[in-house]
Amino acid sequence: MKFKNINYSQCWEDSDILLSALKISHQDIVLSITSGGDNTLAVLSKCPERLVSIDINCLQNYLFEFKLAAIKNLSYKEYLELLGVKNSSKRQDYFLKIKDLLSTEARLWWEGNTKLIKGGVINLGRFEIFLRLFSRFFLPLIHSKKTVLKFLDIDNLKNQTDFYDNVWNNHRWYFLFKVFSSRVLLKRFARQKGSFEYATPPDVGSIYFMRFEQNLKNILIKDNYFIRYCLTGSYNLSSLPLYLQEISRTSFVDNNTKLYILTSDMFKYLKSVPNNYFSKFNLSDIFETLSEQDNINLWLEIVRTAKNGAIVAYWNNLVSRTYPAGLSENIFDDKELAIKLNKIDKVPFYGDFHVNIISK
Repeated sequence: MKFKNINYSQCWEDSDILLSALKISHQDIVLSITSGGDNTLAVLSKCPERLVSIDINCLQNYLFEFKLAAIKNLSYKEYLELLGVKNSSKRQDYFLKIKDLLSTEARLWWEGNTKLIKGGVINLGRFEIFLRLFSRFFLPLIHSKKTVLKFLDIDNLKNQTDFYDNVWNNHRWYFLFKVFSSRVLLKRFARQKGSFEYATPPDVGSIYFMRFEQNLKNILIKDNYFIRYCLTGSYNLSSLPLYLQEISRTSFVDNNTKLYILTSDMFKYLKSVPNNYFSKFNLSDIFETLSEQDNINLWLEIVRTAKNGAIVAYWNNLVSRTYPAGLSENIFDDKELAIKLNKIDKVPFYGDFHVNIISK
């Protein structure tokens, strides 16, 4: 399958709750979906024995290679500038410093797409372009920059809720939020192909609006870099994802994890893996795009390739899909931990977070 675009130049799943669920040790062998590379980098920062990063889209893997080479070989300032966290006119120069550290395929692709580097690679995904279009051209029709920054600077939940109810949540916000989070626009301009194939809710915008409001009740957006990026198209240096934090750099530079980056369909790859191999799984929202039969088939392979006690973490978005009932004797659903972590999930898009433990 040939892909023309990077769908996600960032991971829109909270790495903090992912790491809390997986509890990665130096003895772990981890399977992680690449996506924007951020959460695989978070996993890598815990120095497992072995890490397999997999994506069906080779361009997502090229982006992961780019980020990893940058964090390991540039200064922290250069790293943030190259990725697009900080403004810079030197991104092409920084790229020249790391390009020969990439795989041949990744290097050739980036050399042929240097224009994408100019704007910062964390901003080049279809989803990120869509979000920045909203924050740059449409949010100003609802609120002034001063109002946006005031909303993002509130330091307690009660004041945040009051500001949202009395200032932020006007008719224009409600209308444009629902338009931009509608099935039609997300399918056409933002989400990857197949994301809505098995999603049945007709009014997707209302679901996302309700989740956004619920998120505001639990999470202070002053410290929520996901919401800040949605509303401003950028990050505040005082609140960054794990892989962008200076304190995490040493865990990447001095890292002995055996890392494998694979471009493959997940099911086909797992068919090639021996029994009882992986101890941790970061599966993003992979089950969202599967038919019921494909979901069963994939879970059979997950259970077969998992060690006893292996932990499987994943999200549900618009399709409530988990392991098949026929495997319930082999899978423990840690609902207590999942609910606890779901309440502090900084990403407002998802319906549920799941933590499953394999029992053999």
